[in-house]
Amino acid sequence: MYRYLTCATAFVVMTHTANSQCSESDENRVLLVGDSWAFFMGVDQTINTILERWGHSNATFFTNLTIAENGAETDDFLSVEKQTEIQALIDADPAIKVVHLSIGGNDVLGDWHVSFTQAQTDSLRASVEARLIEVIEFIKSTRPDMHVLWSGYAYPNFGEVIEDIAPLQSIHPFYDTWEGMGFPTFEQLNTILNDFSASVGAYCNNDPRVDFVDCTGLMQHTFGQEDPLGVPPGGTYAPLTAPLPHGFVDYPSPQSSMRDYGIFLDCFHLSPSGYRDMIDFHTRKFYHKFLMHDQFMLSEGGVRDGSISSLGEVSNQLMLGELNGVERSTLLSFGTANQLMPTVSAASIFLRRESLDGTNPIGSTVQVRIVNGQFGASAEVEATDLDATSDGDESACRFGSTDGNGHWMRIDLPASLLPFIASNTTTQFVLSLPGATGGMVTFSDASDPDFAPVLDLTFEDISTEVSSVPTSKRNVTVFPNPTSGPVSIDTQGSRILSLELADMMGHLIWRSTSLVNADLSDLPRGAYVLKINTTTGSTMERVVRW
Repeated sequence: MYRYLTCATAFVVMTHTANSQCSESDENRVLLVGDSWAFFMGVDQTINTILERWGHSNATFFTNLTIAENGAETDDFLSVEKQTEIQALIDADPAIKVVHLSIGGNDVLGDWHVSFTQAQTDSLRASVEARLIEVIEFIKSTRPDMHVLWSGYAYPNFGEVIEDIAPLQSIHPFYDTWEGMGFPTFEQLNTILNDFSASVGAYCNNDPRVDFVDCTGLMQHTFGQEDPLGVPPGGTYAPLTAPLPHGFVDYPSPQSSMRDYGIFLDCFHLSPSGYRDMIDFHTRKFYHKFLMHDQFMLSEGGVRDGSISSLGEVSNQLMLGELNGVERSTLLSFGTANQLMPTVSAASIFLRRESLDGTNPIGSTVQVRIVNGQFGASAEVEATDLDATSDGDESACRFGSTDGNGHWMRIDLPASLLPFIASNTTTQFVLSLPGATGGMVTFSDASDPDFAPVLDLTFEDISTEVSSVPTSKRNVTVFPNPTSGPVSIDTQGSRILSLELADMMGHLIWRSTSLVNADLSDLPRGAYVLKINTTTGSTMERVVRW
């Protein structure tokens, strides 16, 4: 984050290694932009590591030393050089879906002083926010569907880190920065950071193409203060006890979460594990669902999810593998009935490893049985489901990670199983590992929506029009898409005559001759058809409400 901390490491692009038996190509790209926080996440390959742990091994990040620069401030990203570079990178790579932006911290903490009045502090915060928003607006302008995630920061730790080397405090590389701010307390700095984050967060909440995950106290939450704090207020607290998002405002981020250079600890930049914790939380709250496709749904849970053993035992735990001579298969139910689904062209199941007993039994493939409806006499998990007739039974490729608890695997369903995912009834799956021995994995159930099993669906392109009006050449852009609700329509100068919104079965939801934009906020998640009639013709766009 700070301008004088430099590193000679260069990097431009990081990619995942393909699964040994199943191959995948990068599908989504994240452009990493900003200051030294972006730089260190690029060097550490933080985003790739975490996205793979969440099953998104087909998503990778890209950055370089021009757009991830130590010490950068918002003004730097208003320069022609940086904006030209960002635009060129986005133009050259249509797979870039989102820009992960880390900027603004140097502006706030580098220019603030403890002697500032509240009015001076507010003025500084407002000016930094205005420049940050200008940067975000530029990034949004690079492509109509470009999304921005501003990642914010975690609390610094000047006081304890620097005082810890007494009486040599003044030789610490961050001493001048701390002195330049007038030696602020933890609470003073943390309050400034929280106020700035809240102000930017309010802007993000009003723009569906911009997101912010507030977690300034995350390092306190994940690391804890297990050794007594070396300066006032002292004391300890256990990991996972600091409340999110702001933790304990009178405490710093723990020293154990700070970057260690061997001869000194950093006061603001996180360790590799600290950055992994931060991106893990951002993935939980943003990336995991953002990287889904046309429609995703969580498993139904309760008595409709569970596992069945080779002895006929039924459990509400999601277990998979073999241990002590007993095999277990996982049954998952997804409420596809009455969903807005055309023909499915691709589908994946995401599962989060909660625990492992024995050795990891999961390889590069998983056996998948599917039924459009239910396997047994009811949709509940039953012993007879294990041998019940299925509509399809195939080996499916497994991606992502099963190497640790909290990691996610993604099962890409083969094309032969896709016709049995339909909108007229429930869809059930039985997952098994034929021949696996010596280990049992338990997956997270549907009780926590952040960790519930997910069915991610991609639909075929729309082939049926919602009315008989001829479709013009593509002269209309609808964005953002996917959307949380509102969408804007760029007709390249043509006047909009009317808008029609229909579900994927062609049923008209509404028609308007007065709207110039559309809002899907009140509609269920799913895919819709938006028909735009203009003075130069008509066009249709598939719009996904997520």
